[in-house]
Amino acid sequence: MSAEERPRAVIVNRCFVQRPKDRKLLIIRRSPTDTNNPNLWEVPGGKVDTGQDLANAQEREVMEETGLVIQPTERLVTLESFMITEGKYAGMLYLALFSITKLVNGKVTLSQEHTDFAWVTYDQMLTSALTIEVKKAAITLEKYLK
Repeated sequence: MSAEERPRAVIVNRCFVQRPKDRKLLIIRRSPTDTNNPNLWEVPGGKVDTGQDLANAQEREVMEETGLVIQPTERLVTLESFMITEGKYAGMLYLALFSITKLVNGKVTLSQEHTDFAWVTYDQMLTSALTIEVKKAAITLEKYLK
């Protein structure tokens, strides 16, 4: 298979941000006008830009979406993948990588992509209206997050 025939991919790097003092996790609510998962809760992260490594993408996305400075504790702990079936990325592989980070500094200041945030326990997070990929990752990572 030539390079032109290989599938292109949307790579997303997300992280569970924990506050060191109480181990609560940050969840953020997607905008109601978002075309993908409106009003659902997720963890910070986003697409990896061309020429950017995973660590830089993660730190950049968390800063852009929340205003927080983070430090990884577990770099890559699980992933979720599927084929995108609709929208502008239809036919592309979606690969979401999840890691665990700790809050280093900052006060939550949300981007326009999100409308609300909450610091929650692991059990509270699981009862929230999470995106499917975040819920799967949280269940997989229970031993790290509790």
